[in-house]
Parts: sequence; C-alpha cells; structure tokens
Amino acid sequence: MTKGILAIHVVEGKDFKKMDSWGHGDPYVELWLDNPSHKSKTDVRKNTRTPVWDMKFYYNVSHQSELHVTVMDADIITSDEFIGTATVDISDIYKDNYKEIWVGLPDVKGKHRDGQLRLILEYFAK
Repeated sequence: MTKGILAIHVVEGKDFKKMDSWGHGDPYVELWLDNPSHKSKTDVRKNTRTPVWDMKFYYNVSHQSELHVTVMDADIITSDEFIGTATVDISDIYKDNYKEIWVGLPDVKGKHRDGQLRLILEYFAK
C-alpha cells in the first residue's frame, strides 16, 4: 500500500459566476479526501470572479483516489452560497508525483460549468 504526503496547492480560480447583486462575490474553497468532516478551507477572497489563493494543504495519504473540491461564496447576511463542486480522480498522482490541473466546476445540477479552479498536486512517498 502506498503511503506518503499529498500537497494540494490551491492556486487560483477563473470565470466564477457573479454571486452578489452589488459585487462579484467572495469565493473560498473547501477540499477533502475521504471524510467531508475533515475539510480544509482557503481564505475568502473579496469581490472577485478571478481569485488568487496561493495556499497549500498537506494530507497523509494511503492511496486515496478522489479529491473533493467545493467553491463557495461567503455571505455575511445570509448563509454562504454554492458556486460549484467537483470530484477529481487523483489515482495517477502516486506514480506521476506531480500534476497541475484546471478543474471545471459544474453547478448543483451538473448542467453547466460555473468556473474553473487551478490546482497543483504533489505526492511525496514515505
């Protein structure tokens, strides 16, 4: 069984749908591997549809094959709004060790894309 460290670099987003009537939106990213109760979360980027996060998260892994990402819009008046979500197959990271990808974010119904998220994945075997 493969064990190691998976570094997930949340770089940037683009083409996010406009969420607020008076601005562009305040996006942040949630990501997790196996258990949604163990989510990592980026900072909120204010009033943008093209956020740059440049944040890294590290996970101990033992051959997990899926990365889950959700982009949300922070809202101080009502509850946070859903922008898009995706499940990314990461099974090839264990042999390739490096992967840079743009992830399309389908809307809730999976009908159209509501932006893209750029991620860099790096795997370090133990």
